[in-house]
Amino acid sequence: MSMKLLAVGDLHLGRLPTRLPESLGLPLQELAPAGVWDRIVDCALQERVSAVLLAGDIVESDDDFFEALPRLRVGIQRLSDAGIRVLGISGNHDGEVLPSLAEQLPAFELIGAGGNWQSITLTDGGESVDLWGWSFPAIHYDANPLSAFPGRQDSRLTLGLLHCDRDQAGSRYAPVTGADLKDTGLDAWLLGHIHQPDTLGLDQPIGYLGTASPLDASETGPRGPWLITIANGRLTDWRHCLLAALRWERLDVDLTGVDERSGVDGRLVEALERLAGELTVTPAQPRAVGLRLRYTGTSDIVSDQLPAALGREAVSGLPGAEHIAAFVESTTVDLRPRIDLATLAEREDHPGLLARRLLILERSAEDPERQALIDSAVTHVRTLADNSQWRRLGTPPEGSTEVAGQLCQAGQDALRAMLNQQADTE
Repeated sequence: MSMKLLAVGDLHLGRLPTRLPESLGLPLQELAPAGVWDRIVDCALQERVSAVLLAGDIVESDDDFFEALPRLRVGIQRLSDAGIRVLGISGNHDGEVLPSLAEQLPAFELIGAGGNWQSITLTDGGESVDLWGWSFPAIHYDANPLSAFPGRQDSRLTLGLLHCDRDQAGSRYAPVTGADLKDTGLDAWLLGHIHQPDTLGLDQPIGYLGTASPLDASETGPRGPWLITIANGRLTDWRHCLLAALRWERLDVDLTGVDERSGVDGRLVEALERLAGELTVTPAQPRAVGLRLRYTGTSDIVSDQLPAALGREAVSGLPGAEHIAAFVESTTVDLRPRIDLATLAEREDHPGLLARRLLILERSAEDPERQALIDSAVTHVRTLADNSQWRRLGTPPEGSTEVAGQLCQAGQDALRAMLNQQADTE
């Protein structure tokens, strides 16, 4: 005998995905959190789980009350009819609206309403589990909710459900520490709020579930709920169910040794086919994948020689999995010229100066000279961005990693152009 639970991270019902090409040809609702909620319900029924646990931010905002209510009602009713309990807590996005929604959904059990800890015992399949939960009472909560945690009440398996900001002192979103969570002595903590899922499992039962479906292009990688199995009074299995219909992926294409456009095409197809193999190993496969493409390696190929196919407005079947629509959301060129930068940096000319700057950017993030170079670039770009002529291009990047990447890309393109120009004049 055993018990199964399906734990769901931030749903954000009412949110729609962005940066999708108009030619994608798929209903937005299917790719949105509302679509993954339907898949979650189907999964819970198929796996015959005892309960579905929702870790807060079930709804995007108060304005989405009337949009979320019908979708939640249908799904919760299907689960309730099958004898599956639906329990959840409110997060910072729905701390005010979720109690109102709960009043309209009798089969939904809101835990820890008003910022008060509450324990519920789940019993099924010969197993009993205590579930502790705490809900946001408002949009912000500056204190550590664990400071008022009553503590474990029984020796049986005990899980915690909490929407919080871990290891972020001064946060306005229920700040806790990883040590606080461990000190409670609970067997697992299922966390909401941070959208990037942790690597959860039997050896790491404390962490963020992540968004059930990606909310923007930065949320790359697998998304979906977590299936937890309990037998003989302990956790025996923990599996990520990749149910999101939309997936964003960073795809690196190594062009080392490639000199011609045909070689670029071949490497790109190989990378896409590898991705297709990864996406088709589960029954619930994505309907669409948006790619953040990055060309890497050592090559003298310049940006103009890279393929423009699969651009943001071009949609095609993913090679190796043609039933999955694929498009490129952005392309980054991070190629090193074949010439040795260290040797080139010894020259006292413009290519030598640029090579020395590129070598500085390759240093560790803690290097002061590297940071000074990035800070200088940020200051210069910010000055340009204040000019109305450039304002329509949007807010310039300020993160060190992103700025360093863009500087490397621009510097490498400029270096190759300089060397080609010098070669032409010799």
